[in-house]
Amino acid sequence: MRPERLLLTCLLLTGCSDKLPIAVDLGPSDAGGGVAPSYDGGVARSQKGNLRFKGPERLTLDLASALELPVASVCNELGQYPCLNVHGVSLGGVDPYAHSVYETAPVTGAAAPIAVERTVLSACNARIAQDLNAPATAVVFKDVALTNGKLNDPTSPAVATALSSLVRRAWLRDPTQEERDTLVQLARDVEATGTPNPGVAWMQAACLAVFSSAEAVFY
Repeated sequence: MRPERLLLTCLLLTGCSDKLPIAVDLGPSDAGGGVAPSYDGGVARSQKGNLRFKGPERLTLDLASALELPVASVCNELGQYPCLNVHGVSLGGVDPYAHSVYETAPVTGAAAPIAVERTVLSACNARIAQDLNAPATAVVFKDVALTNGKLNDPTSPAVATALSSLVRRAWLRDPTQEERDTLVQLARDVEATGTPNPGVAWMQAACLAVFSSAEAVFY
C-alpha cells in the first residue's frame, strides 16, 4: 500500500473530503499566442507534486511540538516502550540493530495506518488529560465547559477557539467554516452514541481526526 493511500481517520470521523483542489495559474503569462491565462486567485500548481510521509521521527517531533508535550510523553507502549522505537519500521523508519532493517521499505505496510493512529491518539490523550487536569494552564481545550462529561455548548466561542487552535497546530492554517462545522457536528454525533463522557470522547476524536489527516501526516 503506497503512502498516498494511507488510511486517514479524518475521512472516517469527520467526512473531510479527500479531493485535491483544482490547480490554476496564479498570474498572467504570455504562452506564445499573445493571450494570458485568467487569474482568479486560486491554488498554484505544484512544480514538484511530491508529497512525502513524515516517518517516525518527524511525526513524533511534530506531535510533541504542536501539542506542547515532551517527546518522551508522545507515545509509549505499556507505559515504557517509546512508540518511535516500537512502530519505527511500520512508519517507514529503519532498525539496523534489533531487526537488521537498513533501508526503508519501498511501500507502506498494512500496519502503518494503525501505527499512525496509535501514536497520534496517545499524544492527543496526553494533551487532553493535561488540559482537563490543569484548566488554568490548558493549551488546546482551554475554557471548554463540561457538565457530567458532556459539552455544555458545542457552538460556544470556547469550542470554536479550541478547534482553531487544534487546526492551526496541525495544519499551520485556520480551519474553514466547513471544517469547523464538521468538527462541531462530530461532538453531536459522539454524544448520540451514548458513550460515557462524550465531551472528552469528542476531544479525543477531533484531535485524532485532525492530526491523522493527510495534511498532518504528509509534507
